[in-house]
Order: sequence, then C-alpha cells, then structure tokens
Amino acid sequence: MEGKVTSNSVTESAVINAPLSSIWPLLRLTEFEKFYTGILKTEVFPSPDEAERKTIRWTFDEGYTLDVQEEAYSNIKHSMSFNIVKCDPWGLPYTSVLSVIRLYHISSGSHQGKTFVQWSGHYSSDASAEVVLDGHVKRREALVDLAKAVEK
Repeated sequence: MEGKVTSNSVTESAVINAPLSSIWPLLRLTEFEKFYTGILKTEVFPSPDEAERKTIRWTFDEGYTLDVQEEAYSNIKHSMSFNIVKCDPWGLPYTSVLSVIRLYHISSGSHQGKTFVQWSGHYSSDASAEVVLDGHVKRREALVDLAKAVEK
C-alpha cells in the first residue's frame, strides 16, 4: 500500500560554517556540480526564443539526467528557485516541483559569521509519499555536500 501524503512540501536546513559570500556563488544552476557530488556533468541548452528560459541538464552518477529551469535568482534576498522539467530515462512521477533555496547571514550568537541555508520543495498534488520523502533525503544530501565544499 502506498503511503499517505500529508504535505507536499519539504524543507531542510543547515547552519554552514562559512560566510554567505562563499556559498552564494555556488547557487547558480550551472554551478551545482561544484558542490553536489552526485552531478557528473552540467550542460546548458539555450532556448530558441530569447524570451524563454534556458534549460540546464544535470547528468548524475546514478545514470539519470534532470532538466531544470531557473525561476528566480535574487542577489538582494539571497534566494533562488528552480523547476525540474524533465527526468530521463524514467520521467517525472509528478506534474511539477518548485525548489527554493534561501541563505541567511547569521549576525549574532554562537553561530555569528556562519550561514543558515534553507532548501524547500513544493510538489504538485499528484506526488506520492515516496517522492516527498525522497525530496527530504536529496535536500539533506545536498546540504551536506554544500557544507563540505565551502567549509574547507
């Protein structure tokens, strides 16, 4: 029996022992392979229509690809978002997911000078409990990888 979905949103977070200025440049879709250990290759596919967004393809070490498109990128808010638009060879088991990553400079307390990173995902209503659970796992893995990349 398939698990019951109680929420189609996931949020994972971490305090990373690095300044925001060293993390933020990695949060471009073309830069994820510099920290996300599962990504082997990044390709950029410009849209034939300049008004449309380009597609970024990530090739993973597990043998699949994800095509993603940036929705927003704010240097002021230190926030970015993207959609997964295609998965090969399996296809997507849901209609859509919007991922949002936000960085916050920690300005006081025992974590002063570090960065709070929040990574959320908002799945369409047809996403299964397994998909949502996997969203938690993948975001945790990515946050660990991000910390390793910048805490050197």
